[in-house]
Amino acid sequence: MVRTEIKANQREAAQLFVRGVAAARGGQRRLAAVLLARVVQLDPQHEMGWLWLSGVLDDPKEIAFCLRSVLAINPQNERARRGLAWLESRQLLRDGDADITAPFARAVPNVAEESVSNGSDGVVAAPSPSLWRTRLIGFLFPAREPSRDHTDSWWVGWRLSRQEMSRARVLLWSMPILLLMFTLALNYALRAAVERNQALIQAELMQRAIAAGEELAPEEPVITVPALLETTLTEERNAATLAYLSRLEEPRARLRGAIESYRNATSRPGGSSIIHATSAQRLRDEIEQAYAVIAAVQPPDALAEAHALYLQGLELELTALDHMLAFYSSFRAEDANRAALAMAEAARRIDQARQAFDRQQTELSVETPLPHAAR
Repeated sequence: MVRTEIKANQREAAQLFVRGVAAARGGQRRLAAVLLARVVQLDPQHEMGWLWLSGVLDDPKEIAFCLRSVLAINPQNERARRGLAWLESRQLLRDGDADITAPFARAVPNVAEESVSNGSDGVVAAPSPSLWRTRLIGFLFPAREPSRDHTDSWWVGWRLSRQEMSRARVLLWSMPILLLMFTLALNYALRAAVERNQALIQAELMQRAIAAGEELAPEEPVITVPALLETTLTEERNAATLAYLSRLEEPRARLRGAIESYRNATSRPGGSSIIHATSAQRLRDEIEQAYAVIAAVQPPDALAEAHALYLQGLELELTALDHMLAFYSSFRAEDANRAALAMAEAARRIDQARQAFDRQQTELSVETPLPHAAR
């Protein structure tokens, strides 16, 4: 049986080796060098520990020491042979560095040769790692005057590892914060672009209305219609128009409420993309229901064009909200741009239809005097 302290050293060396390899793969060469140096101190026969330690050191002399240590344990290791050949081909080693592993190689006996069994209790005596530790510490860490604050190398290594772990924790915690800030900035930029496009469209529509008002209306032939018949036809058209506008009032009011709720939900600071996506989906359902109700209403001839424009605007809003939901699921810039363009075009068409509805409502609200009846 192998002694308990040797097994404990090997288990601790295995755990430190895993941490050292992870640190080396993560780019933390200093921390990896400390951990792997501790591994070969605890278990001088750890071949992979020596090999990984040679990969995180910078001094060619130290790298050659580790590679030759690997060859002292396993002379058939091709990676160590190639590493030494690479150093020698680039003349990174001096002539005196070749003898550095001579005493070290003699200090690495074969475990099978030094293992002694007493035959009675089955205890196997493992080679003492004291000589390995002494030479490794003396080679990797040259003797310096001890500092008042750093008297033990293990304490310095432990503190350095704590510092590296603190940096890693700070980085992990900062990533969600940066992602949230990026989402808020993108939402703000998208809303600003939509508002700017709407303002430009409204200004252009106002200029067109002013220009159209200044033009002279073409003269049309006057058709003489009996006053009583004209009054009857006008009353029928007005009644049909009022009935149409009354039926549109309820779905339009629901749409205004849904849009106001969406704006309140998305304008709150610190809102997440999940809340924005839920609000967008709720607004889309309301617009789809209103579209179905308005499409079922038969418009009068005077408002047929405005009715078609209003339905087209609702269709474009549904398309824009589909792009918005795709943006919240993938955060692709093209989805946000498509949503902004579709929403701007929808606002333009709905605004034209609304102006036509308002003009018709204003004309109907003005009382037209009836002709005097003959007495």
